[in-house]
Amino acid sequence: MLLLNIVAVIWLGLCYAASVKMPTELRFIALFSLTTPAAILTNFFFVGYWILSRRKWRLLFSLTVLLLSFNMILAVFGLRFFSKNDWSKSPASFKLMSWNTHAMGIYHVEKEKQIAADIVALVNKEAPDILCLPEFAVNINPVKNKSLRKLINDNDYRVYKINTDHFLYNKIIIGTALLTKYPLKDYKVYDLGEEIFLSQFDLLLPGNKVIRVFVTHLHSFNLSDRDKDYFERLKQNSENIKKSKSFLYRFDNAYIARAREANQIRSIMNQSPYPSIICGDFNDLPYSYTYTTIKGNLTDAFVKKGVGFGRTYNQLLPTLRIDYIFYDETAFRLKAFKTIPTKLSDHNPVVSQLEWIP
Repeated sequence: MLLLNIVAVIWLGLCYAASVKMPTELRFIALFSLTTPAAILTNFFFVGYWILSRRKWRLLFSLTVLLLSFNMILAVFGLRFFSKNDWSKSPASFKLMSWNTHAMGIYHVEKEKQIAADIVALVNKEAPDILCLPEFAVNINPVKNKSLRKLINDNDYRVYKINTDHFLYNKIIIGTALLTKYPLKDYKVYDLGEEIFLSQFDLLLPGNKVIRVFVTHLHSFNLSDRDKDYFERLKQNSENIKKSKSFLYRFDNAYIARAREANQIRSIMNQSPYPSIICGDFNDLPYSYTYTTIKGNLTDAFVKKGVGFGRTYNQLLPTLRIDYIFYDETAFRLKAFKTIPTKLSDHNPVVSQLEWIP
């Protein structure tokens, strides 16, 4: 048991290393970030085990590494069970919502119209002042964009912008969109890689307050529906594990791509003259290299008011929180935060109520 405990301590140490080490410097180190929740729970187990044993001093092995990993634990497990949410409006507050809508249901041909209508209904119910939509879809023909027109009209959005990531069927634009009730002061898009972009919006809030909102959708693991089915079967031990080795290389290459994108994003954000917020689908877990690099000195809204795992990707594992809202705590006060469970997309939306600090 002592030997296993030492292995668990080293395991958690490697998970931390994955959050600070560029994946290109040490191949496959990034894969440990996928196992961070399990590594944390395993070390908690050993603390409890040694408490119940005659060699209680051995709990110091796991307890020490857990204390050193406190910030990592907060990012993985939302512990704000008694934190109250205040969704009330004030002249200095605004609601921001980020949601990967999985192209508004166009991959489900038979249910496309109903899914799109339900997505619009959910957004209208929340009525965000700033709506960020990674993997949004619109038709090249404006006449056919009924969902977009309804979103704009029902919420009185003054600004709509979409950056084209790629085309589908040569008539559908798939991209990152933003809709907002606030005037747009400036808008810019950065090319981070193949079909990967960072959209930058300078918004003018009441009282001539300018904020900079970044929205992005980073490199994914590119898992097909067949791949996802394979992993579901793998969890039930009905597939040969050797077959999964090829996924390790795919995953590692995806981590490398995201790490490079994250470095570019952090460099761009460091030049912002305004208080910044970044949100979107990062396709990476809390305390991965992507997470820690983009977050920098910003605050993760989930860490402030989240509970549980905060799952945002509603397939495969229950620990997949890959959609985020990071904000500048010196400029904004977080009044409320939530993740909305839904089956309308493969992602759950995240919503925050932020207030400008005078």
